[in-house]
Amino acid sequence: MIEKILENGNFIRLMQENCYKVLQNLIQNNIEFSIVTNTQFVDFNPILPPNLDVKKNPYALFVLGGYTFSSIELEKDFIQFHAGFGPDNFDSYVKVDLGAITQIQVENSVIFVNFSFYKRKNEKEKLQKSKNIFFKNPKNLDIFKK
Repeated sequence: MIEKILENGNFIRLMQENCYKVLQNLIQNNIEFSIVTNTQFVDFNPILPPNLDVKKNPYALFVLGGYTFSSIELEKDFIQFHAGFGPDNFDSYVKVDLGAITQIQVENSVIFVNFSFYKRKNEKEKLQKSKNIFFKNPKNLDIFKK
């Protein structure tokens, strides 16, 4: 039964919305924090070199403080920030799906936990959903008859 709840789309969205609100509050109050993320849903630009690749592990901890904290961009579906990796401070932009954040920590105390089984929507699903919405309107069908 619990798996049914944790993989439910509405529950996943609820956890993502709560994550957004917690992050928004921390950022607005200038409180530095850390996030634990499922690395499957983390993107790097540029991609990290193999010796620094955190995607080898299922989870990664990102400490958002100092310059990294000031570079945060928070959107409804993701958080993005600028970070340095390794002893040479390899420069990369990190983009994390909010649904993939499993914990938010402040000073080593966990203040948010996400138990949902997040799955990233692929572009085909998004396109199909958009098409379905478009075709539900009978007026749009006339466009293709001409």
